[in-house]
Amino acid sequence: MPRLVNISLLWLAALAAPVFAHDTVKFRDGDIVRTVTGRVMAEAQNGMLLCGDDGQIWGIRAENLLERDSNDQPLVPVSDDEMEKRLLDEFGEGFSVFRTLHYVVVYDSSEAYARQVAAMYEQLYRGFFTFWKNQYWKLPDPEFPLVAVVLRDRDSFLSYAEKEVGEAAKNMLGYYNLANNRILTFNIPNLERNVSTIIHEATHQLSFNCGLQARYADNPKWVSEGLATFFETPDRRNPTRWRDIGRINQVNLARWRKYQRNRTPQSLATLVADDTRFNQADSITYAYGEAWAFTYFLIKTKRKEYVKFLQTLSNGRPGAKRSQKERIQLVETAFEMSLEELDQEFLRYMSRLRG
Repeated sequence: MPRLVNISLLWLAALAAPVFAHDTVKFRDGDIVRTVTGRVMAEAQNGMLLCGDDGQIWGIRAENLLERDSNDQPLVPVSDDEMEKRLLDEFGEGFSVFRTLHYVVVYDSSEAYARQVAAMYEQLYRGFFTFWKNQYWKLPDPEFPLVAVVLRDRDSFLSYAEKEVGEAAKNMLGYYNLANNRILTFNIPNLERNVSTIIHEATHQLSFNCGLQARYADNPKWVSEGLATFFETPDRRNPTRWRDIGRINQVNLARWRKYQRNRTPQSLATLVADDTRFNQADSITYAYGEAWAFTYFLIKTKRKEYVKFLQTLSNGRPGAKRSQKERIQLVETAFEMSLEELDQEFLRYMSRLRG
């Protein structure tokens, strides 16, 4: 997970903070002293989790806390104007900002490329909210301005991304940073190659900004990645390679079929019980492929139950973790059948699916 928060250090006994109060907190962040106005999401003896007025989340150790001023009034998120100012101050010379209806885009790539990417974000935004509205789930608008960073080339991307995600950046075309709430990508001459990544990461950002998923709650990776792969599906008949939400994702269907040949009877249990499989070297083929397939199956055959399942997850508290048994029970309760029965139905459905 990208920088800014090491949640495991803080939340063994985290308590939810008052919903409406906000705090102005002065703290050390390495060699930097920061002052952030925000909402305390969770708090324990050894620190706090603070969501700033720009949507960034900070994990603050107790020993790094310098001053704290509490206020019982609601937090007022920054405006687009203020977000633009902060981004230009942060990124400095060579960067520009432009805004769309829902996004603030900071870039040092060509403006034309940045606008192409932003147009896809806006297209996804409209489709995303329409999709969930059609499932009778009216999601709230994002509380904070949605920030996207578009860098000029791969070297610039690696220079920036390695500070956040380390060596993993070398295998990425872009990512959503759960902590600073931004999407990061770069100018790839062949835009079509990058479309799935653009939509995938923007889906993560929307999911965590509209109440579909709660940041730093216990969000199973099969849910997060299954949703992102469901929305990312490329459309080879369209010049931008992306048009429809929920079409069969041929790339992930191929991954699923390759994995299915040697799939074990415990595979679904290992997928939903914890996130271990997503950290393995073969995760792109096996974990992501099965997460897409299982999500596709649930949306197509058990849509009402799946939406209720997501709504249950969306109420999770930051830092609260479920055991493997609890994760499995949550799925079995939501779909009113054992995991073994659900797996059998899933396999029958996927065996009939034609790409």
